[in-house]
Amino acid sequence: MKNNLPNNGMRRLLDGYRDFFNGNPARKGFCAIHAEQVACSQNPHSMIISCFDSRVCPEAIFNTHDGHVCVHRNMLNQVCKRDESMVASLRFAVDALKVQNIVILGHSDCNAVQKLKHLEDLPPEISAWLERSHTSYRGATLDEAVKNNVLDQLGHLAEIPFVAAAVREKRLNLEGLFFRIDNGRLERYDKNALAWYMVDTEPEHE
Repeated sequence: MKNNLPNNGMRRLLDGYRDFFNGNPARKGFCAIHAEQVACSQNPHSMIISCFDSRVCPEAIFNTHDGHVCVHRNMLNQVCKRDESMVASLRFAVDALKVQNIVILGHSDCNAVQKLKHLEDLPPEISAWLERSHTSYRGATLDEAVKNNVLDQLGHLAEIPFVAAAVREKRLNLEGLFFRIDNGRLERYDKNALAWYMVDTEPEHE
């Protein structure tokens, strides 16, 4: 599965993940010393839709430098056509930034997915948001339910006309990933096999 990558941006994400997993961080946080490198322009290769969980930091997981990915975060990784912030971010990423990938990044121990089981017990602000997701708790385990939510949100992405058009024109790739907080392992959804597999943590060799 190592070579089953649609574009250079996805390769850079997974190579960065391997560096993260193996303790070889190259990421330099944004500070005055490095500000001039990104001050005039940005050229991200991917947009990552991440959950709100503070334990999940996409920039660290993929070992990226500033300007290489743009991140949109919300509870449940939710892609909702009625969410103006989400749709505007997607439109800008696809049309203006011309990202190669949009990634839904789910994670283990996701409290937002867990809460789908008991929406009636939640504060109205939270239940109203989660009810917009057009997803439900489905799975024998929480990990399975989180992965199913990732697939649901990928489906919602594919229903947005300008996203669907970019995918058809092969300008854009949609990906589902699942990050395990407890051991740092990453799983990727194989759209051809309709199955999840563990991303190899060994560095790629030419």
